[in-house]
Amino acid sequence: MKVIVTHLNPDSDAAMAVWLIRRFLPGWEKAEIKLVPAGETWEGKPVDNNPLILHVDTGLGRFDHHQTKRNVCAADLVWREILLENEKLKDWQKKAIERMLTVTREVDNARFLAWPQPSSDRWDFSFYQILGGIVGSFKDNQDKIFNHCLPMIDGIFRIFGQKVEAEEIIKNGLEFKTKWGKGVGMESDNAEATYLALKKGYALVVKKRSKTGHLGLYGNWQKGVNLRKIYQILTKIDPKADWFYHKSGCMVLNGSTTNPKMKPTKLELEEVVKILINNSKLKT
Repeated sequence: MKVIVTHLNPDSDAAMAVWLIRRFLPGWEKAEIKLVPAGETWEGKPVDNNPLILHVDTGLGRFDHHQTKRNVCAADLVWREILLENEKLKDWQKKAIERMLTVTREVDNARFLAWPQPSSDRWDFSFYQILGGIVGSFKDNQDKIFNHCLPMIDGIFRIFGQKVEAEEIIKNGLEFKTKWGKGVGMESDNAEATYLALKKGYALVVKKRSKTGHLGLYGNWQKGVNLRKIYQILTKIDPKADWFYHKSGCMVLNGSTTNPKMKPTKLELEEVVKILINNSKLKT
């Protein structure tokens, strides 16, 4: 049986290193996870002496970084090994993981102190803080820690993968002008593309789902977007479709992941964008 060894009360670096090995190092998918006091090795035996036992973030072996002053973490060292061993990695997976490692490295080397408003409550929703809460909840039963944190990293990996894809979708999107600022139209099922486009400064995003044909308009409230008139126009042009106008004025939805039963519009993405361009001077 293969064994991954890391330290008690694992931090985000240790968790990330274990996750990388379990998910991407060939032959280690079902490896057991053992915890030892920080700096020690499994059963006190020499580190890196047994090919069936990998020590990460402890033991001062090849996957420990505590013997160097370089800005590196244990997960970085594991990732370098995986890049050599795993030939099946896809480009988007590499990009997603490398970005996850950037955050992991910053946290492990206290670079979060330079983040904007580092004491803000919003950061306490970050993985490294949530992991601290999980560790605290299982002080007396640490074998359960990885049962909770590894699925969380799976979710983070999915988000970063979608983000990498979303950036390309936005880059290749259909840009247009509105009275509130730039808009972009996209045909995609990527869940991250909408809000990423808004975060990047677009005033208005139109996204049509490739699989279902549902369509959504999303406005940036900071730009003063109000879609009431657009909603009225769309319901007149395609009254057989189901439309929902959000009272904020920033969303018009024709189906969503929360309500996939809504009847999709017959309008194509380009048609909706043309409506927005032609009616961008309407008073709200």
